[in-house]
Amino acid sequence: MYHPFFQFFLPRVGQAALAGLLYWNFLQLPPLAWLSPWPLLYYGLPLLLVALLGWLARDPLGLGIVLVGYLTAFYCVGNLIGLATRVLGEPFRSVWQVLWLEGLTPWLLTALVWWWGRRRAMHLCTTRYRLTTPKPLPGGRLTIVQVSDLHPRAGTAMERGRIPELRQKIQACRPDLLVFTGDIFDEYTEREEFAAFCALFGELEAPLGKYYVLGNHDLFHHWREPSFDRAALETALAKARVRLLEDTAVLTGPVRVVGRKDYLYTGGRRCTAAELLPGGPDEHYTLWLDHEPRDLKNAAAAGADLILSGHTHGGQVWPAGAVGMAARNERNYGQKRVSDRCTAIVSGGTGTWGYRLRTQGHTEIVCVTVEQRAET
Repeated sequence: MYHPFFQFFLPRVGQAALAGLLYWNFLQLPPLAWLSPWPLLYYGLPLLLVALLGWLARDPLGLGIVLVGYLTAFYCVGNLIGLATRVLGEPFRSVWQVLWLEGLTPWLLTALVWWWGRRRAMHLCTTRYRLTTPKPLPGGRLTIVQVSDLHPRAGTAMERGRIPELRQKIQACRPDLLVFTGDIFDEYTEREEFAAFCALFGELEAPLGKYYVLGNHDLFHHWREPSFDRAALETALAKARVRLLEDTAVLTGPVRVVGRKDYLYTGGRRCTAAELLPGGPDEHYTLWLDHEPRDLKNAAAAGADLILSGHTHGGQVWPAGAVGMAARNERNYGQKRVSDRCTAIVSGGTGTWGYRLRTQGHTEIVCVTVEQRAET
């Protein structure tokens, strides 16, 4: 527990300082010049605007706090640039005054972020990776499709109305293995969404199997009671022929699939990588599923050839997401060479968390093609 001074007092001081900064900037907005003969309106309307923004940002998980955060950041940066142009003098000052539009520019930039971030969140793409291995594969080739961090519910990037699109993109990859790397559901997923996506998972075909590892949101709920429990999840997955792996390794032909318990869900109390594969690397191509991109080197040392993770959403909201995830995970997004034999891939998420906005990463399914190569 942090000292109350740092946990409560300093954040309130920071909020008050930012509110004061916004209020001062709002006083400069062009429409207020018309109200200068009426001091009550001139000074009162910006105060009401600050209060309205505070109300919009009241939900720490809502879109409002993100947009207000961007607006505040644009004003902060703009004020710093304005101070710098005062020092630099003309013509920098004149150019900046034109670009600043008397304080309207942050509003325009925030609107642009909202429009662009919404489009980016709703664009579901297929991100493809190609790898090789000297280990035997069925038919010399293995196609793995990863679905991660769906977080399905109305108002986010993934809801049941998008199931046909998701089905088409997964089927187009013709997966041999279909894997779900956690946070497929969360505490806001309604029963109808839960049933619809579980039905989709049952319709999808993968000759070498379908596997699921839990994330920190599937059953570890932070904000409200979910519409389903563990028993309902296990029953639905069994009906869909999806195997739940919790610190378990299974063989499917020459391919081994290892599924780890989530680090956050277990509070770090889970099997070590060496305990999961005590024999170390062998001739089986080993797919390692872990919701969070943690412990990558130990997984590689234990025998993992390919590690698939999610959790980070690729940052989702820049820069806060990038900083927060980078501080706790070994990879924020994309491919990383862990060793000469092992590669890790972190998905940006097949959905978004909380709202339809993404300013970093991709809304994606991941399709990995592994080809067997001749040893030299």
